[in-house]
Amino acid sequence: MSLSDYHPEAGTMTEADSDDSATLDGLPVERAAAAVAGDGENSDEVRETLAIVARDGVVRRAAVDDAVGNASMVATTAETRVEFAAEKLDSARETAAPVADLDLVSSRIDDYDTRLATIEDRADSLGDAIREVLAMKSDGDLYEIARRIRRVTSAATEVQRAADDLQLEVDSFAEWLTDADRRAEELAADVDALAESVDELDDVAEALAVDDGGPESEPARAWAAATVRHRVASLMIADLRAELTALRTWGEREGESRPSDIESDLEAAQAGHETVGERLTATAEPEWTERFDDRLTALDEALEAMEPPVSWAEVEAVVEERGPAIE
Repeated sequence: MSLSDYHPEAGTMTEADSDDSATLDGLPVERAAAAVAGDGENSDEVRETLAIVARDGVVRRAAVDDAVGNASMVATTAETRVEFAAEKLDSARETAAPVADLDLVSSRIDDYDTRLATIEDRADSLGDAIREVLAMKSDGDLYEIARRIRRVTSAATEVQRAADDLQLEVDSFAEWLTDADRRAEELAADVDALAESVDELDDVAEALAVDDGGPESEPARAWAAATVRHRVASLMIADLRAELTALRTWGEREGESRPSDIESDLEAAQAGHETVGERLTATAEPEWTERFDDRLTALDEALEAMEPPVSWAEVEAVVEERGPAIE
């Protein structure tokens, strides 16, 4: 048979030859890649994939064991990192036990639990994928074997990265749990960030006061974008105020008076936010509100249904789904 008789997408060959070992086993990677790559196939990707089951530039079935061994090591490392993340979370949960009734704390633990469960499910699937490859190693399609090894290695690397990220966040959370000064400093930083955002919106409102244009104009889009940011900031204010209340309750339990001057800063930011809202309303052309009103109303309804502690990933998704199309 000719090399063109090989059809990797089907995992089989034509009737001209029923043994894929005779087709790819023993071929230089370049020739094997040329045989496998069909219309629409990325030849570089095919070449890199086949190299996984090659020795000295030649595709070899005997190379499958080593390739699976390498993938297994990567998977084992990922599984170990997931176990470390679970241990860290268990430790943080113990530390948080005295204040687990505070939504500010319990919501973070719930989020970590959900993420860990997802990562654990992905880690569990790695072993199944490797066992499937081992079942194919004697007579399975070499290109398909290589593709599966590549996929499981990539998946294991992603699992490890996710587990490492979770570990770092849980470590930071554990430090936050035991350090009242840090909790106050982080809240103060968030209030400062809110104030900066309000100042930026004020600049936009000032610029819009001297601009006009139709509903498709740049000023109209700038007004809609600023209005979305303003409404998200309303939710941020509620979230920060709830966090301030929770930290005060926490501090009272521990005999601490912190945080002290954060409330005045938050009130100043809220006052500025209200002023900006009035200016944005005053500068809006009737055509702008007519164009964007339905979507802004839908966004308002979705945001109003959210309560502290706020999941900002969910807020971002809601803005993407319900917010006005500004581009």
